[in-house]
Amino acid sequence: MSALIPALHPATVAQVDDLEIYLDAAAAAGFQAADFSMPAARALEAAAGRDAVIETFQSRGIQPGAWGAGAQVIGAHADFDASLNEVADNAALGAALGARVAAVVVPNRVDRPADAMLDLLALRIGDVADTVAGEGVALSLEFIGPNIWPEQPYELFSGIQGTLGLIERIGRVNVGILFDTYHFHCGDSELADIAVAGRAINHVHLNDAPPGDPTTFDDSVRRLPGDGVMDLSAILAALEAAGYEGPGGVEIFNDDLRALPISEGAARVAAACRRVLGQP
Repeated sequence: MSALIPALHPATVAQVDDLEIYLDAAAAAGFQAADFSMPAARALEAAAGRDAVIETFQSRGIQPGAWGAGAQVIGAHADFDASLNEVADNAALGAALGARVAAVVVPNRVDRPADAMLDLLALRIGDVADTVAGEGVALSLEFIGPNIWPEQPYELFSGIQGTLGLIERIGRVNVGILFDTYHFHCGDSELADIAVAGRAINHVHLNDAPPGDPTTFDDSVRRLPGDGVMDLSAILAALEAAGYEGPGGVEIFNDDLRALPISEGAARVAAACRRVLGQP
């Protein structure tokens, strides 16, 4: 059995703003962990208090996974500065839940030369890391594999080695890598890079990919684990050898799956996880 804990991801199933409905579906499907929407958690906190959010997870036996940090690391300075307050509030709630990882997407194509963008990202992500550090929260940088921003003129990076280089520039101990199996498949990483990253990998997304040339893929063709061509057994073994233990959120963007009642969608995700991992 893998040390990775299969987790539901809110992007995969019917889109609901109600955390309780989402976690009900996760628990009914047998999941023991779930990545979650921080806006939904914050909405429940505003309506019923922080203890109610904590109870929502605990009463269902669900380990909180990762959430989106809420940081606007690409774009106008004013937007980024304004987002730091949101980042701090999110981190406070995440820490209260026992969720210690907030995700930040790092695009693989950008609007300025790579060195200039890396300098900007290092500065801004460093500020975000400092903002969440007091709550004991770490950032998880998600590299992007497929070419989903073809209109952007400059290539940045699309794999583990580039992410490690950015982490070195940032220079904070609470910054790691979000390893998404689909981005790994579509990007420029190799299996050996997982060992190089080691415990820098602090969150995982689990999914599969169809046959074909990954350089032609976008995010819409992701598949459930076991429904594609990826050697997930080898990838999971490499992650375990690298020391990763924790949730692996099954994140796909499939309109047919999202159109199902949320409980049915969650059950289908759980069934795929059982075929690949033997759990939940």
